[in-house]
Amino acid sequence: MERLPRLKKKSKPDWNAPETVHADNENFYRSERAIGKLFRAIDLPIEQQANLGRRRRRRRDGRTGLEEEMDNLGFTDQRQTYLFEVVQDKVNEMIYTDAEPNEEHVLAIERLFSRYVEELKAICIANTLSHLQSTHLSEAEAVIGTIAQKTSQPRKRKEMMSKVRDSTDRLVRGIREALTGDDNVSAEDSLMMAWMAWDFSISKGNIFGAKSFGWVALGAIFEAIKEIEDEWRSRRT
Repeated sequence: MERLPRLKKKSKPDWNAPETVHADNENFYRSERAIGKLFRAIDLPIEQQANLGRRRRRRRDGRTGLEEEMDNLGFTDQRQTYLFEVVQDKVNEMIYTDAEPNEEHVLAIERLFSRYVEELKAICIANTLSHLQSTHLSEAEAVIGTIAQKTSQPRKRKEMMSKVRDSTDRLVRGIREALTGDDNVSAEDSLMMAWMAWDFSISKGNIFGAKSFGWVALGAIFEAIKEIEDEWRSRRT
């Protein structure tokens, strides 16, 4: 044991520090090896946005709440994007997207969106690692199934990430089933519901849950398109 080589210094490289320890801690030094440079190159945008939000709240500069909300909303009309045009052209081969919307379907989609947002918020609140009431997972974290927040308990985070994935998976499956309908609903009707849901999500802009609800609806659109195309092929044969 006496002949074992000793560490040259007591401090450890910064890449080996627990994620909750600040980089300037005297027990850790700045590693100039490749692993150290890679470690410092990693940024967590979700945490940066959260910190930026807290700083903005602390230094109110006399702006009204409406002005701040307008800053958070994108002014780009998503219905003018290439993706929207391509999907709409494909859907128009099977149904007429500019038809007068069914009022009953519109109300059903509004209720479905409200249910989705409420349940997604509940998932985000229930699975945060922070004890602060104002802190919860972002929409992106919940949908991807990860937790970007730093913690001294990585095992706990891993367990909570598993719960987030299970919860969001059940939620998404439920929404998809509601959009698709039962076996008595035609593929064309399912496509119309999915299209209306996607268009509805776009109209909601950056409201919490709108983007991921749109992804769920877009998946339902592709599924309905595939079903209709399969029916057309079977008729030809």
